[in-house]
Amino acid sequence: MGVRSRSEVNGRQSALAIAGSVISLTVPDAANCAEIYVETAAIRFTREGTDPTTTLGFVAYPGDIILLNSRAECDQFEAIRDTSVSAALEVEYFSDISG
Repeated sequence: MGVRSRSEVNGRQSALAIAGSVISLTVPDAANCAEIYVETAAIRFTREGTDPTTTLGFVAYPGDIILLNSRAECDQFEAIRDTSVSAALEVEYFSDISG
């Protein structure tokens, strides 16, 4: 298995609040991929543009890292909280990830 390298883009989103309404990302122009760190509570997410609900989408728990491997996944990522507890995300953007 190879080592992955990445080129950071000047842009990140800190303490992005995930509550009862669907949110999307504000992706910098030069970004083609992202790492999302889930904090505080579970979320549901999609990366193809379908709105997630509390019963639809992938579940990510506090401590999980979500990898978005293309510009399309970044642009189409949407999330909502999984329970009544709001969550927070930390998002780092990159121009590429190789390896």
